Amino acid sequence: MGTGRPHRVFISCGEASGDRWAAALVGALREKIPGLEITALAGPETRAAGATLVRDTADLAIMGFAEVVRQLPRLWRAEKELARHIADAGIDLFVPIDFPGFNSRLANHARRSGVPVFWLIAPQVWAWGSWRVGGYRRRIDRLGTILPFETEYFERRGFDVFPMGHPLMEDYGDTSVFERELAAREARLTGREMLTVGLLPGSRRQELNHLLPQLAVAARTMRSLLGGRPVRFLASAAPGVDREQLSRDLDGVAEATAEPLSELLPRLDAALVCSGTASLETALAGVPHDIIYRTGALNHWLARRLVRGGRIGLANLILDADLVPERVQGSVAPLPLARGVMDWVNQPVRRTAFHAGVRQLRALCGRPGVWERTATAITAMLGENGP
Repeated sequence: MGTGRPHRVFISCGEASGDRWAAALVGALREKIPGLEITALAGPETRAAGATLVRDTADLAIMGFAEVVRQLPRLWRAEKELARHIADAGIDLFVPIDFPGFNSRLANHARRSGVPVFWLIAPQVWAWGSWRVGGYRRRIDRLGTILPFETEYFERRGFDVFPMGHPLMEDYGDTSVFERELAAREARLTGREMLTVGLLPGSRRQELNHLLPQLAVAARTMRSLLGGRPVRFLASAAPGVDREQLSRDLDGVAEATAEPLSELLPRLDAALVCSGTASLETALAGVPHDIIYRTGALNHWLARRLVRGGRIGLANLILDADLVPERVQGSVAPLPLARGVMDWVNQPVRRTAFHAGVRQLRALCGRPGVWERTATAITAMLGENGP
């Protein structure tokens, strides 16, 4: 390895899903290169996997245009600190994972410092901000894509693309398990036993503030619409969300749980899910659900003028079809939410069509082994660019 020292990789991610992916990558890299030194902007899962945190991502998880503006001084300080780390810590490869606004600036710093960049989970410039493509191309040496339509999109624009497959298939790629859980759910829905409805409101405080009051009333409305059939509500407390506070914010109508979605989803019969990675995870697990999204008026006004296309749900985008309803802003109201879940419970023909769509979705999202394949690609890149 030239100088005789171990290779050094710096990983940067944001939010709970990014920490999850980074942790999985760290584990795969440790198996490939036992002496590899890994530092990170990440969270507790990545630290537990063996990386040394330069900074915790928890204080950078900000959603919305107005919120970002208010937090700019803190973001600038973090960017400066991490740029120094990339330049001065002997980093051989920078691996940004998603988190495009912040990571694009770090990638620029890496390029100026002569550190190659292998970006994982491509920025969604196909949805909004296509003018940014040239900037990303100048900053990225190799780009890992996870959505099936992204590979051709970025190759046509001059990127060296590595099709990863979707990381969620690590947890949901077993077809026999999927079919068994689907059959068990159908037996519950068509019987008269207790229903279990999931409330997945996201992990960011801005999301929670806008969604939780609506979900609390929607759950009570569902109880009345069910006409005496027993139902319980399970609210998912994402990493970084206080479970007891979540239960209080829902006015005690739901039991809050911090268990991973891969363990929670098989128990659910239907769900209301905040737009994002969790909505795709819910679809891959075969759980009938509606996607919900509500934000501040300014953020929504700006987003409507920046985002192209009429769909926000990842499953709907991948299939280019309306697999599940999307309820945005004013339509995130208790009665429409409650009726949406009741439609899934009461319409078996609709669920059958949903299951067919989910099978197509799963085929498009690739196969398990995402992080082992990605670690192999990173190992090859270190061999080309390492010390």
